[in-house]
Amino acid sequence: MMKNHLLRHGLSFGEHFRNNWSLTIKALKSALYIFGHGITPRISGLRASELHNEIWVEGRKASVCDLTHRLKNGLYADKEEALADHRAYAALYDEEPLMTAFVEQIEKHDFRN
Repeated sequence: MMKNHLLRHGLSFGEHFRNNWSLTIKALKSALYIFGHGITPRISGLRASELHNEIWVEGRKASVCDLTHRLKNGLYADKEEALADHRAYAALYDEEPLMTAFVEQIEKHDFRN
């Protein structure tokens, strides 16, 4: 299961761990800023929002990399599976317009490999 998961991300275990560790640290920092701001307004609530946004942006970038990796490496059985994966990610981020470029890649891809 882990091997298949890493294959679909196109990452080694170390790369996968480092990516997730980085996001975990940012999430913890963001949570501490939020908690601290609740105790005293001298602690920046804005910094918590900035970190949250950084996590969101990194997640989006990683998702597009995952989708592109799967498409380029023949991990989709057909166009419908690729489009279904795209729709799932786009719905997750509620940002279909930002991920529309991937639909163009799917349309151009040769699934006859």
